[in-house]
Amino acid sequence: MEYLTGKTEKKTLGIQDILAGEYEGKEVTVNGAVHKIRDMGDVAFVVLRKSEGLLQTVYEDGVTDISLKELQEEDTVCVTGVVAKEERAPHGFEIRLRTVTILSKPTEPMPIAINKWKMNTSLETKLDLCPATKSGPTALFRNISI
Repeated sequence: MEYLTGKTEKKTLGIQDILAGEYEGKEVTVNGAVHKIRDMGDVAFVVLRKSEGLLQTVYEDGVTDISLKELQEEDTVCVTGVVAKEERAPHGFEIRLRTVTILSKPTEPMPIAINKWKMNTSLETKLDLCPATKSGPTALFRNISI
């Protein structure tokens, strides 16, 4: 006889879960938003944005079940792949993709490119778009010296 515990098993992992566990060489499922796609030909790096930070995944032609052309920045996806240790990747690991499920696509482009290292916009625009740029007014003035 099975007993109900009131708990549901977590099906997707976060960055901290992968760092804390022994997942190297094992298949994991992760959700996130596509932050940046760096296409290198046969291989592409699809960087996912999560609340904990950025997560690097590796797309390989013939291995991943989706075409790279179907993915675009800001798509929300659920990916499954094998965790591989990689010193150059954020957090020291990457996920080699096997399956990608697109959960949602943006209805319109972002008003400002948030995946760029430096935003070349005016202070007024940055203040107007604080929620989109993930920086409050205090973050904007942090590096200003008088």
